Amino acid sequence: MTHTQNQRVHVNFLVVVYSTSPGLTTTLKSLANLNFQSARILPKFSIWDNSEQGFGEASVPTLPGEITYYHSGKNERLSTVYNTLISNSAESDYFIVLDDDSSVTNDYVSSLDLFFRSTVPVAVPQILFNHNLISPGIIKGVRGRALNVQDLVTGPVPSKNIVAMMSGTVISKEALSRGLKFDERLSFYGVDTRFFIDYANYYSEIFILNTSIPHSSALREGGQAYTKKVQRFRNLILSRPLVFDYVKYHKFKISFYVLLFSLNTCLKEKNIRYLSLMLLALHILSPRKSYAR
Repeated sequence: MTHTQNQRVHVNFLVVVYSTSPGLTTTLKSLANLNFQSARILPKFSIWDNSEQGFGEASVPTLPGEITYYHSGKNERLSTVYNTLISNSAESDYFIVLDDDSSVTNDYVSSLDLFFRSTVPVAVPQILFNHNLISPGIIKGVRGRALNVQDLVTGPVPSKNIVAMMSGTVISKEALSRGLKFDERLSFYGVDTRFFIDYANYYSEIFILNTSIPHSSALREGGQAYTKKVQRFRNLILSRPLVFDYVKYHKFKISFYVLLFSLNTCLKEKNIRYLSLMLLALHILSPRKSYAR
């Protein structure tokens, strides 16, 4: 799907909020102040309130476009939320996935023009945590690593082995029409990684935007309580057998990775209790087919 320089583009911004009232989220506050007209974007906003109680439609701030508010009364899987929001907006040309703490700028919106005029169906921004690049990255086997800013090339690049965080990702209707979707076996961790792995099976190129978005990272932030952080690590690890089930001998490779990860985390955090993560290697190798969400 290629758009000319003067053509208006219908873009649906998919924003999932959870523990914060929509009007107080960084994402929606930033979207309310963007100049979409100069970027020739006709915006629509699909807001999914993933909290159980719900903040109500009145909690959504005024935004420069049509707003649709969703609330189911339970904490839905992100993969299910994304697929549902996309299926409910077939008239949109593109979908931009955002969480509730992304600061979207006019620079980001302006950077989309080159992408819209390309033939590449998916684009990702550069995401920074404490001024360090954390997305996009690359995967090799069942492991991933970050790219150096110096090694990053913007514009169309080969999609093989490229993965990214979901926030700020732009997906064209064309890609979705070919059957690309989010894997609903996954709930939170691994949803983004599996999406980009599947995407590379459909398309040989992905577009890296010449813009960056500052972002928090629960897995990288210091000062967290052990119980909270170890649970995040558990959920991340237990998503891997589903994310990498296409890799030969993936369970054995993931189990070996878990042993190394446990030792490394124990040393990095200076906390011997992280060795408990080693037990997950046995869980992964067991014949049971269910994994933690």
